[in-house]
Amino acid sequence: MKYLTLILISLSLLLTGCASTEESQTKAAQYVFPDLEEVNSIDNFRMDGWSSVDNRSVIVDNRPRESYLLILDGPNNDLKFAQALLITSTMGKVEAGFDSVSTAAEPRIKFRIKHIYRLKDKAQKEEIKLRISNFKH
Repeated sequence: MKYLTLILISLSLLLTGCASTEESQTKAAQYVFPDLEEVNSIDNFRMDGWSSVDNRSVIVDNRPRESYLLILDGPNNDLKFAQALLITSTMGKVEAGFDSVSTAAEPRIKFRIKHIYRLKDKAQKEEIKLRISNFKH
């Protein structure tokens, strides 16, 4: 009886782990854009504006007509209501895997930039916003 209980608990934990992995893989797929140009960094970064897409992604404008989609490594629930955005950089360069995003309200809570995608124009910005918000699991 003891062994049966132990086996059932083990199977339950295994199935829970598989469901979590599947959910995280689905969530990760929401933020993969093979049709966009992925870049490792943004050189000469001077933020000219920004807009949150959801709690894991934000679009930043770097000078007029130069925009980037930043995918964060975790959910920042303050993004949607933030009055100001803080992005770390080194000598004007923002790098994926190194720099992070936070809000002015919670500057010590930082989320690393996982991916950076260059956006061509305003139409592509709107398309990406729709793709992320309409993503079906």
